[in-house]
Amino acid sequence: MILTRRILLKGVLAILTLPRALLAAAWPKEAFHSTAAREALIGLLGTDRTTPSDEIELRAPLVAEDGTIVPISVSTTLPDVKSISVVVMKNPRPLAVSFELAAETMPEIAFRIKMAETSEVMAVVDTAGGIFSRSTQVKVTLGGCA
Repeated sequence: MILTRRILLKGVLAILTLPRALLAAAWPKEAFHSTAAREALIGLLGTDRTTPSDEIELRAPLVAEDGTIVPISVSTTLPDVKSISVVVMKNPRPLAVSFELAAETMPEIAFRIKMAETSEVMAVVDTAGGIFSRSTQVKVTLGGCA
């Protein structure tokens, strides 16, 4: 038991001493700081071309009364999902979220985002077979982004 605790403690200490830049090396900074949806997708996936798919379920309210807390959920039946991202076309920073999924992970995510104004919301699913998307319009009555 002591040996296991020592190994765990050494592992935690090793992670804590890693430079911050090394831990965030894979973070797509350019994609998240882009001011246009096209640039964000290119920065994240290398292309802005997606194939519309009915195998993606994008759940969002038709009307969001408060743009600071808009609930979104995305799930898909597409095989070999690598990542799920959401782009809000008219936001100051369009790339709202991007989740990289481990193999054999159920491709289903739920979260809340901020929306500046009424906009198209697009779920983008990157798979081994291509990049797919599904969009919906969300009407925002009170904006949440400054």
